[in-house]
Amino acid sequence: MRIHKLQIQAFGPFAHSEEIDFDELADGGLFLLDGPTGAGKSSILDAICYALYGSLPGSRSGSRQIRSDHAAADLAPEVVCELTIGDRRFEVTRSPAWMRPSKRGKNKTTEQKASSLLREFTPNGWKELSTRNDEVGHVLGSLLGLDREQFTKVVMLPQGGFADFLRAKAKDREDLLANLFDTSEYARIEEEFSVRLAEERKKTESIEARISAAEDSIHAEARSFLAGRELTTDSDAPEEAAFLSADDYFENYRLRISDIRQRAEAEANKLSKHKAHTDQLTRSLEERRRVFTRLGELKAMQQRFAQGHEAAVVASKKLERDALAVSVRAYLAQVNSAQVSLEQSSRSWDQQQQWLIRVTELHYDSNEASLESLQTQSREVADELAIAKSVLDEEKQRVPLASAVAQAEHSTAEQEKIRIQAETDLAQLKTERDNLESEDLNHVEAGENLHGIKEQHQQLEAQIAHAVSRDDFEKKVLDAREKFSAQELKIVEAEKSLLSLRTEQLAQSALRLAAALEEGKPCLVCGSAEHPAPAKADADATLIDDEQIQASEALVGAARKEGQKAAQTRDTLIAKLDSARIAAGELSVEQLKAQLAKSKEQLESAVKRQDAINARLTKLEQLRIRIEQLTARAAQATLDHSTAQQKAMSLTTQLKQLDAKLEEIRRGKKSLSEQVADLEDKSSGLTKSVQSLRLLLEARERLAAAESVWGLERRAAGFETINDFNAALLEDQMRDQFRQIQRADVDLASAIATLEKSEDYATAQELEARGVQAPSEVEIQEAREQAVAAEQQYEAAREQVVVAVTRLQRHEQAVSQLQRLRSDAGPVIETYRRLRGLAEVIRGGGENLYKMTLSTYVLAARLEEVAIAATERLDAMSGGRYSLHHDDSKQGNSKSGLGLRVLDAWTGKYRETQTLSGGETFMASLALALGLADVISHHSGAVDMQTLFVDEGFGSLDAETLEEVMQALENLRAGGRTIGLVSHVAEMKQRITNRVSVIKTQHGSTIQREGLLMTTP
Repeated sequence: MRIHKLQIQAFGPFAHSEEIDFDELADGGLFLLDGPTGAGKSSILDAICYALYGSLPGSRSGSRQIRSDHAAADLAPEVVCELTIGDRRFEVTRSPAWMRPSKRGKNKTTEQKASSLLREFTPNGWKELSTRNDEVGHVLGSLLGLDREQFTKVVMLPQGGFADFLRAKAKDREDLLANLFDTSEYARIEEEFSVRLAEERKKTESIEARISAAEDSIHAEARSFLAGRELTTDSDAPEEAAFLSADDYFENYRLRISDIRQRAEAEANKLSKHKAHTDQLTRSLEERRRVFTRLGELKAMQQRFAQGHEAAVVASKKLERDALAVSVRAYLAQVNSAQVSLEQSSRSWDQQQQWLIRVTELHYDSNEASLESLQTQSREVADELAIAKSVLDEEKQRVPLASAVAQAEHSTAEQEKIRIQAETDLAQLKTERDNLESEDLNHVEAGENLHGIKEQHQQLEAQIAHAVSRDDFEKKVLDAREKFSAQELKIVEAEKSLLSLRTEQLAQSALRLAAALEEGKPCLVCGSAEHPAPAKADADATLIDDEQIQASEALVGAARKEGQKAAQTRDTLIAKLDSARIAAGELSVEQLKAQLAKSKEQLESAVKRQDAINARLTKLEQLRIRIEQLTARAAQATLDHSTAQQKAMSLTTQLKQLDAKLEEIRRGKKSLSEQVADLEDKSSGLTKSVQSLRLLLEARERLAAAESVWGLERRAAGFETINDFNAALLEDQMRDQFRQIQRADVDLASAIATLEKSEDYATAQELEARGVQAPSEVEIQEAREQAVAAEQQYEAAREQVVVAVTRLQRHEQAVSQLQRLRSDAGPVIETYRRLRGLAEVIRGGGENLYKMTLSTYVLAARLEEVAIAATERLDAMSGGRYSLHHDDSKQGNSKSGLGLRVLDAWTGKYRETQTLSGGETFMASLALALGLADVISHHSGAVDMQTLFVDEGFGSLDAETLEEVMQALENLRAGGRTIGLVSHVAEMKQRITNRVSVIKTQHGSTIQREGLLMTTP
C-alpha cells in the first residue's frame, strides 16, 4: 500500500483545508513530520486511519469530537485520501457526523449524518464503487488484509506503546498480542473442548447413574423376592459389610434364589405324581362308560341294517344298468350333433351353388373334384386382385407426389433467393470492414500518447501551483528581510542602551560603596573601621541598580530572540522560495497557464482520438462477428439450395415413372377402382363356396363315423336295440334316491364291521363276561373333583417354580446387563477422562506446567516470530550487541510462554528488558515494532506496506546510537518505501531536510512542506 495524497478539512486541530502530497515526500524516501506538542502530528495519522476504516485508532475509536473547534460553523469536516493497494488506485472521501447550522433545527443546528465515497481510477477515469460507510471500510480492509488495530500497529509504529510492551507482564503482553493476531479459531477450539467435555461429562454422569440405578434395582428385586420365601433356618445371607462388593451380593442372591427354585421343583414333582394318579382314575371311569356306550350303538346299528338291506340290493342292480346306459349316451349325442351339422352345411352349399351358377354360369356337384376346381379358380382370382390393389395404391400416391414435386421446386427457388441475399450482405460487410481497417486503429500508441499528455498536463498544473507560491514567497521574503533589518536596528539600540547603563553603573561604583559603609564596621575595600571622607553624589544624581541592568538585559535578550525569529522566518521563507523556484522553473504564471491551455487542447484531442479508435475497434469486432455469422449463413444457404434442387429432381423422376406405369395398366380397361371392387366380390364368393363345399363333405364323413361308433359301443354295453338302452336309463330324481339307499346301506355295514373289530367291542364283551357294568355319573363326578383339586395344587406349585426360575433368569440377565453396561461405560468414562485431561491442558491446567492456554500457546509462537524479526533490526541498530529472545521459562503458578529477554553479546548473558537504558529501550522498542509489523503482515496476508510512520522516541538516543538507528531506517526504506518520522527533536530537523511541519496557532494548526505553504484559505 502506498499513500499518494491526504487532504484534511475542519478535522482535529486543522481549521481549514490542509493537503499533504506524499508522492513528493517519497522522492527522498525518508521525511520528518515535525511540530510542537499538541500541534496535530498525530491527527494526520488519525486522518489516514479514519479515511480507511471510518474510525480513529486506539482508545479514540469511539470519539465523536472529530470536527475542529477552530473551523467555521458551516465548514464540513472531511478527509480525502488517495492511495494505491496492489495495482489498483483508490480515492476515499469520508465526512464524520457533525452539527451544521440550520434555521429550523434545535439550537439553530441540525445533525449531518456521516458520509463516505470510494472511487477507483480506471482507464476511463474515476469510477464510483460505494457510498456506504461500512462497505467502504470492508472493501479497503479486505484488500489491505488488516483490520484497524493491525493497521495502526503495522503502518503507524508508536514507540511509547512498544516500550510498555517490552517491559510489560505476560498478561498485558497477551492482551496486546490477542488484539494483533487473530486467535479466534483457537479460542473456538478451547470452547469446543469445553462443550465436548460438558457433553462427555453428561454422558458419563448419565451412564454412572444408570449403573447405580441398575445395581439398586437388582438389590430391590432380589430382596423383594426373597422376603417371605426363605425358611428362617436356611437364611444364611451375609450381613452387609463394607468389605463385600456388589458382585458378592449378587452372587449370594443367585444362590438363595436357586435354593428356593429347587425346593419349589421338589414340591411340584410330588404333587405331579398325585395329580397323575387322580387323572388316571378319572380316565379309567370315563373309558369304561365310553366302551359300554359304543356297545349300545353297535346293537342299534345291527337292527337298522337288517331292516333296510333288501331294498338296498334292488337299488344297486338298477344303478348298475343305468351306469352302463350313461357310459354310452355320449356316442348317441355325437350322432345327433353330426346330423344337425350336415343339415346346416347342405343348406349353405345350396346357396353357394346358386351364386356360382349366376356368376360363373357353371354347375358344381358336391364332391372332391368340384372342391379342387373351385380352389384353383379362387386362387387365380385372388392373384389377379392382389396385382390390381398394388397398382391402385400407387395411383393414390400420385396426388401427394405431385404436390411434393411442386413444393420442392418452390423451396429450391426460395433457397436460391436466400443464398443470393446472404452473399450480397456478406460482400457489403467485407467492404465496410476493409474501410474501417484502413483508418487509425493504433490503440496502444493512442493510449501511450494520452498517458504522456496527461502526465505533462498534471506537471503543468503542479508547476503553476509552485509558480504561484514562488511569486507569493518572493513578496514574503522581501517583507521578512525588511522586518529582520528593522529588528536588527532594535537590537543595536537595545545593546547601546545596555552598554550605557553598565558604563554609568561602573562610574557610580564609589558612590555605591559609600552608600554601603556603616560606622564601626570595616570597609569592604580597605578594611578600616573609620570612614572619614566617603564619596557623595550630586543632589539630582540617580544611582543605577542591578535591577535596571537586568531589565535592560532582558530587553536585549527579547530583541535578539525576535531577531532570531525574524532571521529564522527569513531563512525559512528563502529556503521555501528556493524550493518553489526549482519546482516552478523560470517561466511566469501567465506563460505556464498558456502552456496549460495548449496542453488541455492536446489532452482533449488525444481523448477524442482514443475514443474514436475504441469505437472503431468495437465496430470492427462487431463486423467480424457478423461476417462470420453471414459466412456461415451463406454456406448453409448454398447447401440448402443444393439439397432442395436434388430433392425436386428426384421427386420429378418418381412422378414420371408412376404416370408411365399407370398408363400401361389402364390401357383398354375400365378404372382400377371398379376392377378391384369386382375382383374383391368374385374372390369373396369363391372363397365362401370353397369353404361351404369343404364343410359339407366333412359333415358327411363325421355323421357316418359317429353312427358306426354308436352301434358298436351300444351293443358292447349289452343293449341290442335302442329301446333296451332307453329302458335302462333312469330319471335324475330316481337315480339320486337309489344312490342314497345304496350309500346308507354301505355306510351302516361298514360302521358295524368297524365296531365289531374294535378293541372297545372286545373290551365290552370281556367286562360283561366278568359281570362289570358301566360306572354311574356320581362315581365319575367324584373322580373329576379329585383330579381338579390335584391339578390346582400342582399348578400352584408349578407357578412357584416358574416364578423362581423367572426370577433367577431375570436376576442373571440383570447382572449380565449390568456387566455389559459397565463394559460399554468403560470407553465412555475413559474418553471423558482423556478429554478432561486434554481440556485441562488446553485451558492451562493439569499437566500443562507452563499454565498456557491454546490461544496463549499460539500467541507465544507469534511472539517468538516477532522476536526473531525484531532481532534482525536490533542487531544492526546496536552494532551487533543486542538481540531479542522469546522466553518460555516457567513462572511459578502464573502463565508462562510470553516472556522477552535481551541477550547482551558483550557479556554473553541474558538481561531483563527492564534493565535497558532509555536509548537501548528505544532501539529495542523500534525493532520490536518493525518486527511485529512484518509478522502481522505475513500472517494476515496483507499487501506490502510502502508507506510507514514511526512515532516519537528519538530524543533518548545519543549521537552514535541515533546514527545507527537512522541507518536502520535507511535500510528499511530500501525498495521504494516511504518512511515518515514523527519527532520534534532539533537534531532530527538538521539531519532530515525533507519534512512536513505542523504549525500551531490560536486559530488552528496549518501544514507547511519545504517552503510550500499547504494551507488552503
